Amino acid sequence: MRTVWTVPLNIAQTLLESPEIQMFLTSNELPDTADDPRQRLSEFTLALGALARNSGRTFGSVDAANRELFGGSAGAVPVSLRLTVLRAIVTNVDDRTPTPGPLQKNVIDQLGAYVYAIVDSRDRSILYVGTGRANRIFTLTWTALGETHKLEEAKEKAPVATPETEAAIRRIKAVYASGYAVEHFIIADALHPAKDPEHTAGEVAQAVISSLGLLEPHRGEPVLTNLAGTNEESEADRTAVPISEIVRQYSAQAAPAPPTPCVVLRINEAKKASTEAVRELASRPWPAGTAARGIDGLPIIVVADNIVRGVYRATGWEAGARTEENGGTILYRFRGEADPELEKAFVNTRLTPDRLGLKRWPTSGWAPRLTRALPKPGGHPVSKPAPRPKAPRS
Repeated sequence: MRTVWTVPLNIAQTLLESPEIQMFLTSNELPDTADDPRQRLSEFTLALGALARNSGRTFGSVDAANRELFGGSAGAVPVSLRLTVLRAIVTNVDDRTPTPGPLQKNVIDQLGAYVYAIVDSRDRSILYVGTGRANRIFTLTWTALGETHKLEEAKEKAPVATPETEAAIRRIKAVYASGYAVEHFIIADALHPAKDPEHTAGEVAQAVISSLGLLEPHRGEPVLTNLAGTNEESEADRTAVPISEIVRQYSAQAAPAPPTPCVVLRINEAKKASTEAVRELASRPWPAGTAARGIDGLPIIVVADNIVRGVYRATGWEAGARTEENGGTILYRFRGEADPELEKAFVNTRLTPDRLGLKRWPTSGWAPRLTRALPKPGGHPVSKPAPRPKAPRS
């Protein structure tokens, strides 16, 4: 870990949230501050202007930060305000956040030609949009950080020097120097030439929508009205996807046969969640019937975008409130923990609804498979009870 002084891109908000800055603006209690609030406001405005001109920059020492931002010991910004600002922008960072490694061949083959975006994780701004194949998405980052060994391993060339690529490389260097890392998103993939101009225009429009979707500043009603009505089921087709999620999708093998009995929970938010957060999402109330609640150690499989994200064993159920939205049905939360054996077999594999005899996942997200259904002439299934599983070991 090392200490640096980084001017965030949202420096005005950072300063206004600082208790010391608030004290400076509202009183003269800090040492060497002017009695006149108008003078203090003027001094704060000067400091804010100096910081805004250096947004995104990182300094390795307090002396360097003071000199570059405020011109050394002399200047119009008082010492008390300088020290307050410098304390607000100091942080401890890792020496180097790892960058992605080259993609596997099976992922490259499925990606085809694609459009990508590089995002500055400091303020979620898009710093570069480009096109490419194979590992082109990473070449700017590898070049910026001098990781020529990854370029050679991926058989990629450094980007051609242009004003645009040079600006992107400078920005990427600044992001990593600040202790952050850039993020790589696929905006559109597997692109193929089309003779139909309307089809081509539609592909371009969707790519623009996906990239602008990364800039949505808040949850709820989107600023970009093209995203109105986006829900869990349509999200994957309308928003940009992190490259790590693309790799997971393209690398996934088919899941083993789902155990009988089991319940599959479709929770697309889980694709962006940590292991702990997936369990938290699964703990929401579900329309679990008497049959499901009566099975000891019922396997609970969580999927998002048809990829298994977690597997648990239900050791009990807790009733929730009866809600009008569910027709007065009582919903239930399951108690239980992850099942290591089932996790090893299922997590990161592909499980599609047809594996449970469904055309699509239910809108409720609750997809039980409590019996083995065997087809009979005429297309009507015959249900065969499944053996009762043993309770999990404590």
